[in-house]
This record gives sequence, structure tokens and C-alpha cells, in this order.
Amino acid sequence: MPSTTFPHSGPELATRVRELLIAARPGWPGRAIYALASVPVGVLSLALYFALFGSVFAVIYGVGLLLILLVLAMIRGFAGVERQLAGILLGVDIPVGERIRHQPGVIRRVRRLVQSAGTWRAVGWFGARVLMGAATVTTWFFGALGFAYLGWGADWNALTALPLLALMVGDVVLTLVVLELLVRLAASVAPRLLGASPEQQIAALQHSGRRLADRNRLARDLHDTIGHALTASLLQATAARRTLTPPEGTPLQPDFARQALQHIETNTRTALAELDRVLTVLRAEDDGRDPAPFAAPSLADLEELLSGLRDGGLPVALVLDGDVDDVPLGVQELAYRVVQEGTTNVLRHAGTPLTVAQVARSGDTLVVRVCNERASSLESRPGPGGGRGLAGLRERAAAAGGTLSAEPTPSGGFELCATLPLAGAA
Repeated sequence: MPSTTFPHSGPELATRVRELLIAARPGWPGRAIYALASVPVGVLSLALYFALFGSVFAVIYGVGLLLILLVLAMIRGFAGVERQLAGILLGVDIPVGERIRHQPGVIRRVRRLVQSAGTWRAVGWFGARVLMGAATVTTWFFGALGFAYLGWGADWNALTALPLLALMVGDVVLTLVVLELLVRLAASVAPRLLGASPEQQIAALQHSGRRLADRNRLARDLHDTIGHALTASLLQATAARRTLTPPEGTPLQPDFARQALQHIETNTRTALAELDRVLTVLRAEDDGRDPAPFAAPSLADLEELLSGLRDGGLPVALVLDGDVDDVPLGVQELAYRVVQEGTTNVLRHAGTPLTVAQVARSGDTLVVRVCNERASSLESRPGPGGGRGLAGLRERAAAAGGTLSAEPTPSGGFELCATLPLAGAA
């Protein structure tokens, strides 16, 4: 319920006006208020036009350029108010175009203010508002003139009363119809002049699509890295516990336990660094900044990835066949993720069986395999997975033009195999 006290400040007055406009809602009350507002808005638009033309003529005095920039900034500001007015009263959804104030640096803001098509479309909109205001005043004037003539200037008698009443009703209806048409014309023109251009909307959709794709990729990378780190740490913690509490007659192995704890520390630091990197990228995107580039994992990092697993008790071997030095970085990262996910799944579902990670290049194709033998014991499973790792890898392999298969082997083990093309890879 709006307060009945009179507002004592500008922001309070603006809030009160906005509450009244929202209370009107789209419909005939909103269109009526919009039609009534056409006259003062038309006068304001005419004043802005005179100010713009006066600024152009004032260039010869050396201050015209500053005045032009000031008037253009005012026009863009009032265009935002007009956008909200059309949205509240007419229910017109107007996509917001380029925001000049979000541009970095004063020079760039000034340049975009002058060069932006949205600025000059706003100038055109206020020109249309001048015409609509003039048309509204003309409609009211002739409507009122006709109504007054029929009501007081005509000869009323028993024979002419009904026809004159019909003409007066027709005059009112015609006036309202013309005003309704003017409001509908404004509602149809506003999105074209006050909103983003089709090119800007397409660019915004493309940017949004790229941003969603980047966030999806970050989520997959975070899943792979943290999932692998936690699984490997759990394996190493289990191995360390067993060495520190050995069966009776078995000597303690403090060096092995110390090494396992060191790998747990390394895995934890890696997971935290990956989490921090992802959060930094997301914050940069939310602030409208380009995130800083980061070093993606490559085939050279595979040995470090697997060494911690070996120390934790997983017998895993790495086999590199062919020349992989010139493999594109994007394919190297994907191959790294395949080995990472494959070895993580071995730990989750098979324990610590003999495992082989193979990366083989054959012409323009890179084949990545992670194959393990039959599970040695179910007791050594560190825990179940989330179920999205293979699906995410399959999507990434398909996006790169490759394939991914995951199936049991005849010997009772499991094989994860990715075939990735090198031709055309970035």
C-alpha cells in the first residue's frame, strides 16, 4: 500500500511515481497514462532537440563538443526512462542494448557514446516522440473542438437531439481510437529505437552461448580434477593407515606412510588451486572482464598424474607410442582428461588392479586407452563415482570430432578408449 505522506526528496518522489506506474499495469489504464504523458514527454523531446542543435551551433565557440556529448548522454539516459515507461505501462519487452557506463575508461565511453547506433536510434526515438506529442495535442484539440461545437454551438431541438448526441459520442470514440492508435504505434516503434539492434541481440546470444559453454567446460574440468584428487587421496590414506597399523608380525613402514601423506598434500593443493582458478574465472566473467588465461594440462603432465597413484598402491604403467610433441594443446588436454577419468574410475570401481594407460599416435589420429585387469578385491574400492564423468568425456570427444567407448574386456577388466582426430584441432 503506497504511503499517503508527501515525498520529501528526489529519490523518494521517483520511487512514489514508479509505484503508481506499476499499480497502473498494462491495459487501458496504462495506455491512458502513456497517452497523457505523450505531451510532456514530447515537450521534453523537443527541448532535447533544441539543445542538440544549439550545441552543434555552439561548436564555433569551443564548448559545443562538450555540450553535444552532454546532450547525447542525457538523451541516452532519458531513453532508459522511456524504455522502463513502455515496459511498465504498455507491457512491451524491450531488450537493453549496449551500456556505455560499463565500458572501461573515459575515452572509450566517449567514443562509444558517439559511435554507438543505440545513441542515434534514441535521437530518432525522441524525434518520433515530438511527432507523437504533436499528434496527441492535435487529436485532443480537434476532438474537444468538435465536442464543444456539437454541445454548445449546434441548434438543439427535439428533432436534432438524438443525431447530435450520436455525433458527440462518435466524436469521443473517434478521439479515443486515434489516441489508442498513437499509443499502439509507439509500442511497435519503441523496441526498434529503444532496444538493442538485431545484430546486438544476435551477438548477445552468441556471447551467452559461449559463456555457457565455457562454464560447462569449467564444471567438467573441476569434476575431473577434484574427483581424481579425492579418489587418489582416499587410496593413499587407506594405504598409509594399513602401513601404520599392519597385521601382527608385519613391520611398520613409516617412510611409505610419509610418502602417502605427501601425495595427499599435493593432491589437496592441486584440487584447491583448480577450485580457485574456476572461481576466479567465474568472478571475472560476472564482472564483465576477460578471465586470465591458464595453463591447461598436457601429455607431459601424465607421468606426474600417475606417479602419485603408483605410490598409493595402484600398479599403473604409461605407454607413449609415436611422436606426440606436436599434438595440438586442445587434444593433449582432452587426452589428459581421458587418462585422469579412466584411472579415477579404476580406483572407484575396481580397486588396485594392474592398469595400463596408453597414448598412441597413428597418422592424424590420437588413440588414448586406459585398460585394467579384473578387480583384485572388492574391499579396496575407495567409493562410487558421480556418474557424469564418462558422459562429459563423451560430449567433449564428440565436440572434437572423435569418439569415446567404455566397455568390459574379455578378461574381466575394463577399457576406456578415446579416438581423437588431430586434423583441424585447435
